[in-house]
Amino acid sequence: MIGKLVVGSKAVVSDHQLATQIGMEILRRGGNAFDAAIAVSAALSVVQPQMGGPGGDAFLLGFVGDEVIAIASSGRSPSGFSAEEFFEKKPVRGPLTVTVPGLVALWSVIYEEFASMSLEELLEPAIKLAYSGFPVGLFLSEASKAYEEELSVYRWARYFKGLELGSTFRSLDMAKTLRTLATRGLDEFYIGDLAESIVSELRDQGVGIVFEDLAEHRAEKVKPLKLEVDNMVLYELPPNTQGITTFQAITALYELNLDKLDFRSPERVIAWSKPVRDIYMFRDLFIADPSYMTIDPQSYVRYSNAVKLLKQVEKRGSSAGAGDTTFFIVSDGEATIGFIQSLFYPFGSGLVAAGFPVQNRSLGFAKERGLPNSPAPRKKPLHTLSVLAIDAGEEKYIIGCVGGDYRPQLHLRVYENLFVYGMRLDRAVAAPRFIYMVPYGKQKVVVEEPLPAPQPQQGIEVESVGYGGSRGFVHVAKIRRDRVYIAADPRSEGVPLAY
Repeated sequence: MIGKLVVGSKAVVSDHQLATQIGMEILRRGGNAFDAAIAVSAALSVVQPQMGGPGGDAFLLGFVGDEVIAIASSGRSPSGFSAEEFFEKKPVRGPLTVTVPGLVALWSVIYEEFASMSLEELLEPAIKLAYSGFPVGLFLSEASKAYEEELSVYRWARYFKGLELGSTFRSLDMAKTLRTLATRGLDEFYIGDLAESIVSELRDQGVGIVFEDLAEHRAEKVKPLKLEVDNMVLYELPPNTQGITTFQAITALYELNLDKLDFRSPERVIAWSKPVRDIYMFRDLFIADPSYMTIDPQSYVRYSNAVKLLKQVEKRGSSAGAGDTTFFIVSDGEATIGFIQSLFYPFGSGLVAAGFPVQNRSLGFAKERGLPNSPAPRKKPLHTLSVLAIDAGEEKYIIGCVGGDYRPQLHLRVYENLFVYGMRLDRAVAAPRFIYMVPYGKQKVVVEEPLPAPQPQQGIEVESVGYGGSRGFVHVAKIRRDRVYIAADPRSEGVPLAY
């Protein structure tokens, strides 16, 4: 299997060709990686509104020279959020699932500190797409059709119902919001008239949000988790993300000698049953809003340490589920950053504000009381978004993906392909893989053809699917001297470009 690979001194990969082109144009005009990141993020918000946008959260992890930079911007539940109602109704969509959006706050941090171009220049391409329209792509059209019955009871239907492949989509509300941000500044989203309007729209749709919930949100520079393994230094985003779960999976690879198994061996699929169960159980029991956690996550980046702690607690049922995200990489030759934004489920809560879908991130809360991640007002839920950065000496890597709860396994699979099985970058992202869709309890593993699937085992359901039938897709960048190599997953609409 061969992925899509480009090489150059500057490069972009994103999940939509229009967004990738916009990022490359910013770089060609002399903009840096952070300029291009804002432009790509805004463009993706318009052309793939089911995946992410101003109504959702975002994280960034990357290299600026030899420095590692990490920024987190995930919102809290609103002041009027009712945990009791959340337990009673068990919502998947709707007002109880909304959390404060963080994406625009992340734009603000990187714009103030790193950008070299004006905000108007960076947002103008996305404004034009929203105002003039663009041809609806395959993933957007399929999402519109797939979720029509579920979401037609929400404001979603006014904007995104009945989008056909190739039809022209335009949104004056999206264009107006982006134009307001471009002319009045990004703070307008949280403390200006736009913020007042967003709060009013959400309250009209049943969300218990107040102006202060937006006004008090901040994107934060955070200290990434760090892991030294196999003569490399790895970095991941800290809680409230599941970045630690990726590290526990990678260390299990070596501690359990799983790196010795043949790539095509059915035994390899079954051998991952226990470590997958353990790392997800650890995540669901201990990872949460850092203000509520009872452990130091850096002390548990290794699988063996996580297992020791797990032995002290009662095992519970799995809470893993689907999610939708968009991930992109931008490199200007000096900085290479992975940027991830999401609404969680496709189109998020089904609610819309300022023309954009609003996320349903409260689904990240635990479904039971008494845990660090149990729901409460003004609290960050466990977040599935994370990015993996690797310093391998002469080479550096950024690995990121669409994948929701399955993201740690997707990061692991590509890490294995690169550093255990010695695959070329494009082959590493394209290779068939297996993913535990239900990580503990009655486990279920999906195995992509042409990998041979093992026979079902006690407690493990095995499903063989056609190539591309597993959840998620991955993009990877490798930086070596004055060259950047970027690969896009052939399962995706992703397009890489370089010059």
